[in-house]
Amino acid sequence: MNKRLYAILAILVAGVLIHCATNIFAARYYRLLEKERPIYLGLRAIDSLAAVEYINLPSATERARFYENFWRDEESDEREKFEERIAYAYRTFGRYAPLGDDRIPIYVIYGPPSKREIIAPQQKIAVGTREVVKPAEVWTYNAHGTIFDFLRMSRAYEIIAQVDFGDKIRIPHLTEVTKDSTVEIESAPSLDFDVAIGRFRQKRNLTRLEVYFTVEIEDTTGLSFARHIRVFDKKDSLIDEKKDILIPQDGEKGVFFDEANFWLKPDRYYLEIELADIKNRKVGKKSLSVDLVEYQDDAKEIGDLIPAAIIDEAFTHEKFNKPVGRVIPLTKPVLPVHTPFYFYTEGYNLEIKDGMHRLRTAYEVYNKAKMRKEIVDVMIRDWISPGDVAYIGAQYHPMDLSPGYYIIVAKIKDLLSGKERTAVTEFELVPAE
Repeated sequence: MNKRLYAILAILVAGVLIHCATNIFAARYYRLLEKERPIYLGLRAIDSLAAVEYINLPSATERARFYENFWRDEESDEREKFEERIAYAYRTFGRYAPLGDDRIPIYVIYGPPSKREIIAPQQKIAVGTREVVKPAEVWTYNAHGTIFDFLRMSRAYEIIAQVDFGDKIRIPHLTEVTKDSTVEIESAPSLDFDVAIGRFRQKRNLTRLEVYFTVEIEDTTGLSFARHIRVFDKKDSLIDEKKDILIPQDGEKGVFFDEANFWLKPDRYYLEIELADIKNRKVGKKSLSVDLVEYQDDAKEIGDLIPAAIIDEAFTHEKFNKPVGRVIPLTKPVLPVHTPFYFYTEGYNLEIKDGMHRLRTAYEVYNKAKMRKEIVDVMIRDWISPGDVAYIGAQYHPMDLSPGYYIIVAKIKDLLSGKERTAVTEFELVPAE
């Protein structure tokens, strides 16, 4: 009991000390001259120790001398860039809570974003009532391959998520090294892996069945896998199979992605999937039923809505490539709160004018516990692209959605014909660790 009491007291004392230190710096900040405040905020972004030394100096003369000395050995254009950025950041984001607004240091470090999206509370609505939702911003830096999500907490915008994209993101995946190879492992321990599918039209009466895999690997040294997929029709006849040896690429450990594609006539099928870890003599087996009947005679005019870990223009392996870029599907769409992720789908038989189709995509997010009674988020975007097939990739920012289960409905409206197509999937948000 005493140890527990001491621990509680230690936490309380630490909290008091942090609170006092914060109040001390706030008091010192507001004693600075108006022209000194942006300097302190800028220094805090690029050199926190220099910022502490600057704010603790007792006079404006000493602070001015310190600031000049700080830049003495630096290029003049670096100082000019710094002062331009902090002047803009202070003027634009420093009005209400400059000490707590994360947009200021991000702007000082990275400069103006390639794209700045301002998300107003009116985007999130409910039937009959309006939810109280915090304003947010999304800043995209194409040159850095980084996206920042800011959410307004009280009077300041705080970073709640930072994600990377592009060439600097290496996706751990499995790649084929030998085809038509079978490995038999008897009485093996179970290998855990996850599998999901996506269904898309390849051409009239031919459907592309994409089979997605993820497997967690602790050490790739000397590791290889045997993947065997068999496709049976409704008469239990084997109509297609893939037998491959795969090795891990672009990672030493973590979750590795894989994909295998089949081109099938619209019908009902049964899949038997086996993945074997050859080195460790482990085998995992899955089976699932697949219904492609809706694709008969082009009746199905939208593909599945596939949650994805990333959709961008970088390259990982041709198996993940689509017209929108690389698409890395999620076999289990379970993510920590605030984490941005992606969706992919395809729309077919679109009207065209001058060789182009015109679409409006609306993504409606529902709280699954309340089913369709409550819309908690809406994203709307217009598309203009060539051809009568739309390849659609979208990024979604959960922002302040609470942990729980959600349904997302993609509504693809053909603006030329007025026809609407709908696809549905689910995702789960879990508390951050």
